[in-house]
Amino acid sequence: MLSSGRFLPRLPWTRSASMVARHFAKRKSLYPFMAKPATVFDFGLSPDDEQRAAELHKTIQVYDGLIECTWYPGIVENILAGGPQVGGSLSLGNAGLERFLGEKEHMDAVPEKFWTYETLVRDLAYIRAACHESAGKVHFCTSAAELEAAYSVGAVALSADVQNSNFIGSDFDRLETVYWLGLRRIQLTYNDANSAGFGCMEESDGGLTKWGERLVGAMNDLGMIVDTGHCKPQTVIDAAKASRKPMTCSHAGLVSICPGNPRTQTEEAIKEVAKTGGVFGLVAAPMAVNNSDCCTVDDLVNNIDAAVKVIGEDHVGFGSDFLIAASMEEVLRAPEWDAERAGAVNTSGLVWPFSDGHVGFENNSGYRNLTRGLVAKGYSDESIRKIMGGNFLRVFKDVVG
Repeated sequence: MLSSGRFLPRLPWTRSASMVARHFAKRKSLYPFMAKPATVFDFGLSPDDEQRAAELHKTIQVYDGLIECTWYPGIVENILAGGPQVGGSLSLGNAGLERFLGEKEHMDAVPEKFWTYETLVRDLAYIRAACHESAGKVHFCTSAAELEAAYSVGAVALSADVQNSNFIGSDFDRLETVYWLGLRRIQLTYNDANSAGFGCMEESDGGLTKWGERLVGAMNDLGMIVDTGHCKPQTVIDAAKASRKPMTCSHAGLVSICPGNPRTQTEEAIKEVAKTGGVFGLVAAPMAVNNSDCCTVDDLVNNIDAAVKVIGEDHVGFGSDFLIAASMEEVLRAPEWDAERAGAVNTSGLVWPFSDGHVGFENNSGYRNLTRGLVAKGYSDESIRKIMGGNFLRVFKDVVG
């Protein structure tokens, strides 16, 4: 019988600070737009149109198809500066949120940690801790009702995704495990081919595999959103045909605007996404906006408009794909990135973070500029609400519930 504490196992450490606080304490420097607002872009709006845009933005529920891939000091303030009702999908499970520190050497972001089950589970715990410590400013949302509740109190409405299905490995039960831990969207592939299908960096495109079909069906059954943001076009098309529920291509460019860039989608592919009732999100990374290191939020608006002309306003959104806290060196540690692949998508590294080259959309506070740009483009209030988040929120409700 245990009669005293001396027989009990000792904990290996005593918690003095949370995992989030320990992560922030390790960071040695900040990039400029981690701590200052996005540039106010001049769309040439009249005073009346500026007033209309400002009033409209107050009523919009912003849902960014890929709100960030990192977590850093100041991120909550940046997101909340984007409007009174803001939210989106936070990408988890790459190198691990704690491992992106903006370092150029002696990096924690090591290749063997990318896309593992352990990294994803740790990130799901991390973001719950971050929400708990946010004093109500960020809500981790796993249902449409929870998203709505967060918007109603002016908190960041955050859901979670992962951009690769590799974490499942040979254990398909992991899918249900991460569902109950709060994950609500999975991108079938990242840049390379995997068990599900073909990633955007592959030369060939064999489409969705039998294992991928099984994964799509299982996600449909669970109530998880099937995403194809980095998939090759035929893999997108096959996934759309296999899915019984609306799906997304959360963050990509248009091949018609950026020819030769692997981070783009064809008109045929995005039409198939739309046929499911799903949404195509225009990515904000400059290299897939106009094939260079630099662009403006007006260029992003033009890309959105081009997509609307192909698939209609009910099926278009945006996915920023911000990666603000990571150094390029940390990103290139990923097994599916290297200097050659970065060059293939027209990222030179001369502007970093790459979002610094997107004038008017350097961080999440730029959401207001996007509303202003859509007003300048002549969109109605209702159309702007759909593009700024309503379409993604509809898919979330239809699939996740």
